[in-house]
Amino acid sequence: MRLSLMFLILFVFFISPCSSVPYFLEVYPDTWVDGDEDEYVTIGWEEEPGQVTISDGEGTIILTPLPGSRTCTIARNAEAYEKVWGQYPDFEILDGTPLVPQAALSGKFQLSNKKDELTLTKNGVVHDSVSWPGTFPSRKGQIHFKSCKGLWDERILMAGGSRLEPETFLDVSGISFVSPDCSRAVLEDVIRQANTSVLLNVYEFTDPGFAGLLCDAQKRGVSVIVLLEGGPVGGIPAEEFPVIYDLIRAGAQVLVMEGDREDHAPYRYNHAKYLVADDLRVFLTTENFKEHSFPKAGYTGNRGWGVLLESPDLAASFTRVFKDDSDGPGVVPASGRPGAFEESVTDRYQPVFHPLSFSGADVMPVFSPDTSHLIADVINNSSRRVWIEQAYITEYPGNGSNPFLSAAIGAARRGADVRILLDGYYYNIEDDNDNDEMVTTLQTLAARENITLEARVLYPEKTGLLKVHTKGVIADDQVLISSMNWNENSACFNREAGVIIRNKEVASYFASVFLSDWSGKGGYSKVEDTAGRDFSGVMQMIALAAVIIFLILLYRRHHR
Repeated sequence: MRLSLMFLILFVFFISPCSSVPYFLEVYPDTWVDGDEDEYVTIGWEEEPGQVTISDGEGTIILTPLPGSRTCTIARNAEAYEKVWGQYPDFEILDGTPLVPQAALSGKFQLSNKKDELTLTKNGVVHDSVSWPGTFPSRKGQIHFKSCKGLWDERILMAGGSRLEPETFLDVSGISFVSPDCSRAVLEDVIRQANTSVLLNVYEFTDPGFAGLLCDAQKRGVSVIVLLEGGPVGGIPAEEFPVIYDLIRAGAQVLVMEGDREDHAPYRYNHAKYLVADDLRVFLTTENFKEHSFPKAGYTGNRGWGVLLESPDLAASFTRVFKDDSDGPGVVPASGRPGAFEESVTDRYQPVFHPLSFSGADVMPVFSPDTSHLIADVINNSSRRVWIEQAYITEYPGNGSNPFLSAAIGAARRGADVRILLDGYYYNIEDDNDNDEMVTTLQTLAARENITLEARVLYPEKTGLLKVHTKGVIADDQVLISSMNWNENSACFNREAGVIIRNKEVASYFASVFLSDWSGKGGYSKVEDTAGRDFSGVMQMIALAAVIIFLILLYRRHHR
């Protein structure tokens, strides 16, 4: 993907603050390219400004934007700019190509990476100014832009990243499901039933069963494209290389998002977990494609949430994001290698929940970092309940607070029933500032303010689950299902994908799952059984027999 920057600029401009005078719209001072030759400034206006000047205190450029235009981009080097963005700017500062007019220059004009100031002047009057770190702190690779509210950097926009706006799709039908109870069969059916295409974006993929189904789909004529993260935490799992190898041998296209200094990925991690089949169905989950994320029937695994949605328009929206990401910077063909798959051994598990079919849902996609703010909006608009089940929640570094957690606390202060359930797997509770400390902090806050907020840690060994991997929220009759963990990295820098579903049936379904987990029991039976046999019935008979023998002995003792 080499998105047309002018298209993006115009898109941002039309939602930018109306102004009869010129103003700064975008500044890109600290670029990925060595030497920052592709740095640029974009200005916008409501009425044609005529001649304007831009100064950084050391140099001044003078230009007259083209008649009829609404924005103007001035790059340092037009050729370097075109190499990155796929088209030329309106003006350049250096004399790099005769195809782009050169702005009149006095002095030395070059944006400093960490500290600088720009002023925009017309007829001797300063109409706008921007400075860093005053207006915003500069970050390498970040495009700084003004939002429709006139605020700078309301979200993080890294070079090459998407600029998605909220969308809502009406009257969507689908199937809701949870792991470990019933998720695998739903995904297997989606892949088996695919006729024309499968687009899969997933952080990690180690499950040989799903790999085999995708290979079979490719061999029967289905176009299979897989996008993976090229540098997950801890590195690519060894089990993923044979999955990649088999998919490529079958004819599927397998890509990884990794990037380098010359072609830097716009996202810190590609952490999304979704699949689009036949331009019609969107399968979205909180889980990676691993055996413990989608366990075989009767075996335990992660607690995860998922949904299969059927809507051509929704599928088209996800397809556009997938294609932009897979064609974008930092994406290269994957490399695999042959290897033997080892089947994981897990405990037996008695499923409780089955898939639920529904219709008439309103669905709003949530893509991080573009529209992750929608999660806080949904919580802020709730009045009855906010039930949150998350792998973990952390405050943002520095003095920043987590906006989603702040929204939940705000809901509790309004009187909503707020419950927060976090994972109790060892690596989420072993440090001095993780889930158990977060629960203590929230409980202390609730007691001090006497608000309707309760927090708990779910210890998997008591429920039969491996761990809580869910990233879900039930807010009144809306449900969030997402790949996004509640930390700054996921919300602001990763590519994440989720949906907010408004539907009472769906909300009731996931509320039942939540309450089961909240109880800490859930009706689950965890039985150690490496041979694959379920002895739960036998154990119940033994226990019943012991009770009967005890009662008989007790009766005889009292009637001797």
